[in-house]
Amino acid sequence: MSPDAKWEPSFMRLSPSKINTYYKCPREFYYKYIAKIPEKKTIHLFRGTLVHKVLETLFKAEFRSFKAWEEGDPKKWMQEQFEKGWEDNVARHKWLWEIHTSDEIESMRLETEDILQNFVKSVDKKLTEMVKWKIYKSKYQAWNAVAPKYAEKWVKSKDYAVIGIVDAVCNDFDGGTTLIDYKTSKRYGPYLPEDYYRQLIIYAFLYTLEMGDMPKFVGVNYLRWDDTFFVRVNQGVLDEAKEIIMFVHDCLKEKMEEVDNYEQVPQILCKWCSYWKGNGGPCDAEIPAWKPKFGAKKKYTKDTFKNATLDDDSIQTALNVTEEGEKNKVWDD
Repeated sequence: MSPDAKWEPSFMRLSPSKINTYYKCPREFYYKYIAKIPEKKTIHLFRGTLVHKVLETLFKAEFRSFKAWEEGDPKKWMQEQFEKGWEDNVARHKWLWEIHTSDEIESMRLETEDILQNFVKSVDKKLTEMVKWKIYKSKYQAWNAVAPKYAEKWVKSKDYAVIGIVDAVCNDFDGGTTLIDYKTSKRYGPYLPEDYYRQLIIYAFLYTLEMGDMPKFVGVNYLRWDDTFFVRVNQGVLDEAKEIIMFVHDCLKEKMEEVDNYEQVPQILCKWCSYWKGNGGPCDAEIPAWKPKFGAKKKYTKDTFKNATLDDDSIQTALNVTEEGEKNKVWDD
């Protein structure tokens, strides 16, 4: 999967987060990665760093084997790591209290503690149930299915000038590889957001280049919900990732370092962008007015049905839905 001999990357080494920023808004990309204007850091950034560091240490150093897990005290260790990490990564940044209320910070502290302790509980639950349901004969055997082969695996390509960090690399009993990315955000749903999907397939592409082994799956683990969504990896997925990387490089080669070449993409998210004028930044994008996702509910009257071939009961049911809302709502199969 080497690039065409005539193709060259741009002046910048990319990462999945840089690529997603470019797709979201090229102007934000310029301010952040070319002009390198400092952005306002929030508690979410520090919390994410804390959680990823603790989970890296969990399997990479402290509990590298089931024996260490069984003989140690993972819950106690996790609590100690959380308290120390919170003090070092969050509490010492006193200026966070200027942009967050004390209630917001306390809520984030409790959420972070829960996320980390729930991770330990989920490992214990999996180990216990894999033996209970006779998937493995012992927790020792089950450990190899639960603990990742690598934690915080760096993957990179010089040819494509891109680098990434995979949170966990796991093997199944057939030797297949799955890459996992941990997320601490509240985003959740029975789907993969587009930016998460791009990030995952780029990881798969880089891992395949570096290790010479195509993973079977890549997935996002929503730590808050202990749920994971997967993408099946194939050659088409790898080709798509390569095209995304090359596309952003080609855009940068064309735009170079001229701010006006990086177009604004006005969106509701501008309200939270450090570079928007409302937050003291240089970007003067006009935020579009918010519109309901599905529009206003249609209201029915008897005139609506004057030419319809419906019986009186059906017409009255529709009118009841309008008048009384969900109370009398009739769901179609």
